[in-house]
Amino acid sequence: MLSASVSWPLGINDRELVALTVEFNNSPEPTLGVEEEYQLCDPYTGDLIPVADRIMEAASDDLSGRLSYDLLRTLVEANTVVCASVDEAVTDLLHRRRQVLATAKSVGCTLGLTGTHPYADPKEQRFVSTPDYRWVAEQLGYVAQRNLTFGLHVHVGVDDGDRAVYVANRLRKWLGALIAIAANSPFLDNVDTGWDSSRLYAFGAFPRAGIPPRLRTFEEFAKHIDGLIAVGSITKARQIWWNVRVHPQYGTVEMRVYDVMASLPRTAAMIALTQALVVAYADEHRSGVPEPELCEEYLEDLRWKGMRFGLEAKVIDPEVCEVCTMREFIGRLLEVARPAAQGLGTEHYLDAVDEILAVGNGATRQRAMLVEHGGDLMVLQHELLREARDIGIENPEMPLG
Repeated sequence: MLSASVSWPLGINDRELVALTVEFNNSPEPTLGVEEEYQLCDPYTGDLIPVADRIMEAASDDLSGRLSYDLLRTLVEANTVVCASVDEAVTDLLHRRRQVLATAKSVGCTLGLTGTHPYADPKEQRFVSTPDYRWVAEQLGYVAQRNLTFGLHVHVGVDDGDRAVYVANRLRKWLGALIAIAANSPFLDNVDTGWDSSRLYAFGAFPRAGIPPRLRTFEEFAKHIDGLIAVGSITKARQIWWNVRVHPQYGTVEMRVYDVMASLPRTAAMIALTQALVVAYADEHRSGVPEPELCEEYLEDLRWKGMRFGLEAKVIDPEVCEVCTMREFIGRLLEVARPAAQGLGTEHYLDAVDEILAVGNGATRQRAMLVEHGGDLMVLQHELLREARDIGIENPEMPLG
């Protein structure tokens, strides 16, 4: 069912007027769709290898509809079916991981499950040849070529366009905290960047890739998209790459700040946490709860602290303008999410967040592993690839209830 359609004449110049339309496809339930981007690596050297075309050609009929190109030939993206529950989403995601690994093995490849490749050379990367990605390459040039990043994106269905905009606005408060929890990309360009999520730092060079503006209605969102299309900045709504965005085609709010993680319990936690936050704020919109004022400067500081320092930072709550630690701020996030998770029957998934707060995020663990392996990033990459295969795909700890 289509709703919240917006169409109006938009002046391009004195001689040309166009009418453009963006529509929100309502999702009656808070369904889930999950996307993961996988490194395609040589199992012997650990290097990225440009075999995306071969994997797409070798994919089974069941997999091909759930597999897609991304910008570079050294990665592919898998996506789940539309799932009614977190259990279903995690089960399907594991199924896709196993399918993609089997296909990768058939062409002499293996998969990496971290947010960045630690030492790949951007100059060696080549773009895929699809029209959409050729457009991105032409627009962004080397900035796109050096985007050796691998993300986890979580879509949650929302039943109304205005409500989706409200939910996205409310989620902006928590972007820095969510980044800190899932950060798993300290190494890039053959160095320890000092950042817990260098993936978001690298992708941040893209236009329209940070914290979204506060929008008040779906109509305002549609006008924003149509204006950018009219001047050639984008060709479709999905070329808005904000950290959290309304996705009109799917009828979802999409969270885009998570690094890929081999750990299935940690991945499941981010899926469940996202769904719970969306449900909590959708309920508040139905109840007429007004949006709080958020200090934009503190939002950006939170985002930066999450990328740079992860869990080890002091931050300012952008709603109450109060100093706290990142861990305390994450505690406030969980206070919002837990009641909704209880209602959804997914609270047990959030145990992995408590574990991350206790022992550290993926970046902390990667740095410790590098020390264990003598400071050699190539040795570390081989260990990460082994983990991706062993605990991420073939023999994962399943966090299902």
